[in-house]
Parts: sequence; C-alpha cells; structure tokens
Amino acid sequence: MAAKVGIFAAILLVCAILLPLLASSCPNHRPEFLEHDSSKTDITIHGDNNNVVHANVNDIAIPSSNYETRNERSLKEKKKSNKNKNKNKNKKNKKEMKSHEHGFEAFNFEHPLIGGGHHGYPHVFPGYNVDPITEEHEQLEILGGLREGFYQNICPQAEQIIKNGLTRAFQNDSTIAAAIPRLFLHDCFVKGCDGSIFLDTTPSGGKVEKLSPSNGVTVKGFELIDEIKAELEENCPGIVSCSDVLAYLSRDAFVASGLPHYEVSGGRRDGMESRVENVVGNLPLPDDTVDQMIQLFNRKGLNAEDLVVLIGAHSIGVAHCFNFLYRMDTPEKAQMVDPRLGGVMKFTCTSQMSTIAFDATTQYKMDSVFYKQLLMKKGLLESDQVLTQDIRTRGFVQRFSNDEVGWFNKFGVAMNKLGAVEVLTGNQGEIRKQCRAINL
Repeated sequence: MAAKVGIFAAILLVCAILLPLLASSCPNHRPEFLEHDSSKTDITIHGDNNNVVHANVNDIAIPSSNYETRNERSLKEKKKSNKNKNKNKNKKNKKEMKSHEHGFEAFNFEHPLIGGGHHGYPHVFPGYNVDPITEEHEQLEILGGLREGFYQNICPQAEQIIKNGLTRAFQNDSTIAAAIPRLFLHDCFVKGCDGSIFLDTTPSGGKVEKLSPSNGVTVKGFELIDEIKAELEENCPGIVSCSDVLAYLSRDAFVASGLPHYEVSGGRRDGMESRVENVVGNLPLPDDTVDQMIQLFNRKGLNAEDLVVLIGAHSIGVAHCFNFLYRMDTPEKAQMVDPRLGGVMKFTCTSQMSTIAFDATTQYKMDSVFYKQLLMKKGLLESDQVLTQDIRTRGFVQRFSNDEVGWFNKFGVAMNKLGAVEVLTGNQGEIRKQCRAINL
C-alpha cells in the first residue's frame, strides 16, 4: 500500500513540473483568416503572433505552422502530398468545423471575407476540401453565348479602332450617333443580330433587308461600317464580325451623346442571308399600339420595361414627317398632340421627307427630357406617345422622367439584351471579310 502511494505521489510531482512547461510552449492559437478582394489575385493571411504573409491565390502556404512551413511547398505540391491524409481526415474535420462554427468564422467558406462555397481556395487548409472554380462559374458572364472582353486576347485593339471610327464620324456629322443604334435595332429584330442589314446582295439574288420600306432612305451609316471593318481587317484579319462592329459602335454612339460607358458582350458571327420579306412583322411601326409593341418585344426576349427603356433612344435623332404627320388629320389622334407641337408639325413638314427632332430641347444629348415631353403630349410618334396611356408602361415613363441615372443604368443592360437576340455564335455563320457581301 505504501508503495502505491509513493508511485501516485511521484506522478503528481512530474505533472506539476511538466504541465507549466507545456502550456508556455503552446500559446493561445487563433485561426488564420484571409483578407481577399475578389478582383485581385493577391491575398493577406494573418496567423499566430500577428504573423502576416502576402501570397498569390494560386500558390498559398499556411504561415507559422509545424504542419507545413510558410514557404515549404506550392499549392500543387501540397495537394499531392496531402491527398491520402485529407481523405482520412475529411469527415472528422467537417464535424469539428460544425461544432466550432462560431469560433472559426474565418474558416467558413460562406463567410464574406472569403466568398461563397463555390469560390473557395482548394486545399488551403489541411483536411478541408473546397470545390475549385469550374467552367460553369465562368459562364455567369456570358449572355446568349456572348462574353464581355471577347476580343481582349485575339484582337485587343478592336474596341479602340471602332471607337476611333465613331469619334471621327461624329465630329463631321453628329446625326450619325442616332443613325447607328437605329441600324442595330433593325438588324437585331429581323432574324437576330447577324449583320444581315448590311448585305447588298445574296447568292439567291432576291431583295435584301435594307431595301424594305421600313429601312430604305431612313437608315444610314453603312459607309462608316465599311471604313471601320476595313481597318479591323488590316489589324486582325478574319477576327471581328460585322455584327459585333455594329454592337460596339452603337454603344460608342450613345456614349458620345452623353450616356455613361457600359460594357458590351462580343462573339457574334455574321449571317449568310438577307431577305426583304423577313422584315415584315419584325420591326415596330410608328402607329403601333402598346399591345403590338409588347408582343413584338416579348418575341425577341424583351419585356415592357425594356421597351420603355430603349424608346429613350429617341432622346437623340429625328423623325421623318411621313411617320407622324397623319396624326393631325384625325381629330381623335390630334387630341393626343400638344397644340404647339401640332403647329410645328404643320409648319415644318413641307414634304413627307422633312424631319423634326424627337427632342428639340436637347437633340444631340441622351437625357430624360424625352420622357418629360411624352408626359406633356410632345411625342412625335404615336407609338411613343401611347406609352403614357397604358398602365403597363406609363409608370416606367414617369419613373425615368424623374430618375435619369436610373434610366442610364437600365439602358446598358437593355442594350445587351437586345444585342443577344437570336445571335449566331461558335461555328455558326461566318466572319465576313467585307460587310456588304458574304465570303466566297
């Protein structure tokens, strides 16, 4: 009995000596956490004793750790060496993580410091697997098979060449700013954004879209397209499509007129047919009802708000008298026209081809004045004016008349939706060498 008491006393003595030493050698440990801006590849890792390490997300090592030193091996080497160990520890660690959820927020891959679970960094922490970024995540930036920055690697100067062409043309003729987006809508609404409106002829020999009464003398800008396309072919032969030229050029036309810059998705390819009969029923007409316009826009993947947003493009440009003068011939329609505007119509329209500015106050500036004028019955086109009379569209007109910034923000989004209508991508269609004819 005395021997047992002696052994027990010896054990207590050893513990009394060793435990303080062990405690001093194991300071309180706080979990590492990441400071990360998703727009950058470098991150900062904070660890024990305020150690700080700056690292690249593609090559991360855990700081101040006996398990793995700061610069011991790259991410790729760690993944290989820990493959078997992680497999065994996964279940155990996940359970521990759950039970310590509040104390280890930095390890939670839904935490705002790191981002959602689908965007974590694989194998940064031993024994805890995170799904790598997959191709599906990259598709989030793609609209209708199109992608922002499409020409960044294959023709990096493309957008600048297009912008420079618009700038030169705008300095010589400011009306070009309204003409180019009109071309864009007339192209996209007829069998998709495929550059078919540029074609002078097709192998079938039939009449082409540009000869339709809805186009004809009311559309222009073909020479500017030719000039820009020729310069692009000199710099990047066979790379930039005519349909993409028109999409970027339309953006630049609006920006030159005061709209804030917005990004445009690229990757369209050019169509190989153009038929005048395809125009019928696919373009809005000046005497359309709200029902007819909403139905048309819905068929193109656009909604009532998109309709009102894009009608705001009439903030710049002019209308030919044959598109609105008829309103003064019918008393019922004439009541929808401000009397002073009616007087201007009769005085100015000496011929059907005469023109009047949609917005005489700020004719060359993209702003919300156009919507204010609609609310005062000063819209030239009947199809514009009726938007103030229908419950589905009137609220949008009122909102944009008082919120120019809000309209600006929605305009770029709506233009990209328009630019994604029935597009040809991948191996569809072709990249024309010259926009007025298909490749032979």
